[in-house]
Amino acid sequence: MKKKITVITVCFNARETIEDTINSVVGQDYDNIEYIIVDGASTDGTTDIVRGYIEKGCDIQLVSEPDKGLYDAMNKGTNLATGEYIVYMNSGDIFADNTVLSHMAEYLDADIVYGNVIRIKKTGRITERYKGVNIKQLLLRGRMICHQAMFINTQLMRKYNYDLSYKITADFNFLCRCVRDNCTLRYIDRDIVIMDNIDGISSDDANLWIMRTEDDRSIKECFPIWYQLLRPLKCIVRRKNGSVRK
Repeated sequence: MKKKITVITVCFNARETIEDTINSVVGQDYDNIEYIIVDGASTDGTTDIVRGYIEKGCDIQLVSEPDKGLYDAMNKGTNLATGEYIVYMNSGDIFADNTVLSHMAEYLDADIVYGNVIRIKKTGRITERYKGVNIKQLLLRGRMICHQAMFINTQLMRKYNYDLSYKITADFNFLCRCVRDNCTLRYIDRDIVIMDNIDGISSDDANLWIMRTEDDRSIKECFPIWYQLLRPLKCIVRRKNGSVRK
């Protein structure tokens, strides 16, 4: 039996990008999709665009109300989901092609099933693949699998949720907790999403210190021994790169 997949898009004042994501989701050739858009009470007409698609017959559940930020909105979507697996697609993100969900549905037998990301940068497209990677090593280096490329078991997502005390890297913290608790992960070597890596919270250099502080906190809480072992090396690298906070 086909597993139901819930796609969750969170947005705020995203009229310039929301249609790309909607068209990508409703254009999938998989017929057991639930689509939820969680809007943070946009004032630029974003919700008018979404309602226009709903009036055309697109099966979209829209929630528009103030929230406490990106991860609060994602948690709201999680609580509404009725699918067996969740994939989060931010406004502006698009699936790599229209067969992503039908292909990945065949492999949804782990807590988290993930694939590749195509990041769009100013210099062009860069494909990020995770084949053969040790996820724990990735996290200890301060890197992670993008949440847009992960299909997460809904019950697992509800159990952990995103910790709102993390302002920028709650998704990193979520994955750290999953790895610490030996949740099952499965990698599928196929492109999942094309995402804009030019704009956004995590791509803003001004937030670099906050990100590193939050990442260090997650590693310290989930992998305390490794945190102590890696801390001196990280300090050396950051000083060398001139990225130690003054």
